[in-house]
Amino acid sequence: MSESEPTAYRPVGTPDWDALARHLAGECTAEESAAAVAWLSAHPEDARAFEALATVSAQPPMGAHPPVDVDAALARVHRVMHNHETPMVPLRPAVRSTRRPAVRWAFAAAAVLVVAAGVARTRRGAEGSALRVLATATGQVDSTRLADGTRVVLGPSSELTVPAAYAEGRREVQLRGTAFFRVTHDAAHPFAVRTGRAVVSDIGTAFSVRGDGADGVEVAVREGAVRLRVDGAMSVDLAAGDLAAMAASGSLTVRRAGASDDDVAFARGQLVFRETPLARVRTDLRRWYGVELVVADSTLAARHLTATFQRETRRQVLDVIALALGATYELLGDTASLRPASLTVRPHK
Repeated sequence: MSESEPTAYRPVGTPDWDALARHLAGECTAEESAAAVAWLSAHPEDARAFEALATVSAQPPMGAHPPVDVDAALARVHRVMHNHETPMVPLRPAVRSTRRPAVRWAFAAAAVLVVAAGVARTRRGAEGSALRVLATATGQVDSTRLADGTRVVLGPSSELTVPAAYAEGRREVQLRGTAFFRVTHDAAHPFAVRTGRAVVSDIGTAFSVRGDGADGVEVAVREGAVRLRVDGAMSVDLAAGDLAAMAASGSLTVRRAGASDDDVAFARGQLVFRETPLARVRTDLRRWYGVELVVADSTLAARHLTATFQRETRRQVLDVIALALGATYELLGDTASLRPASLTVRPHK
């Protein structure tokens, strides 16, 4: 992975949305602006997408943590594009800028809402039925719409498996990784997300799910309500604003009104840690930056991290983590070894 490109690749022949965003915000040179205009002139389909995204970005400024309004943004884009399906363009988090940040974020947010999930393939289930698998690469955040209109924003290095019978009403998907769902409610055909030992059932809502094996499962409800079941042995109903975490051991913790914008920060292209255990940090670094963090010191491994990253290189991220934890690191290939910083002892004069 390149140090300067910690996020997903952009396929050859697709537009450089970040360059077009700078053109829209008036932040590029005359040459860059001319190149953007030339591209749009030569690619009418992309020009229509650009016009749609420009319309979205012209809304009133949003706050520092804008809500994930998948329905509204996608509907605005599709109205302009006359329901034309846009080719896949992996989202790269927006470049930080002191000029017109709301415009830049709105453009990037709209871009993620009109792309199809990074890689789509078909495989066979245990009974020979076809399964559609949607997957993202390291550092990539993409979005898709399922057959019933349900919107999904898939986090980095994540995989969503959709059965062929989904369109017929068997609405249970399987998740490995992180995703945000805005579900089209259908009481006759309940929507469910299975991840590990847990099943999250929709009761008409928007929610995020994180299932990372050894890290357990985490569910944050943005709107409506969901029911979280663990291997059918126990269940809990969660309302808007609730946060539930199931450990790998199966123990369940519920924090009423404990959810926050940080729980869906990945949909904005941000990697956010709030007093996060290093075990969880290790998983996220692997998904976002392809870095395997090794922490041999037990005292260091027990520490927690608070930090926010957006488009930093892997070395910049590791520098911040080391500084925050009072540690040093050595990066060899894709492995970063973290150890306590050595104390400097000055000799007595």
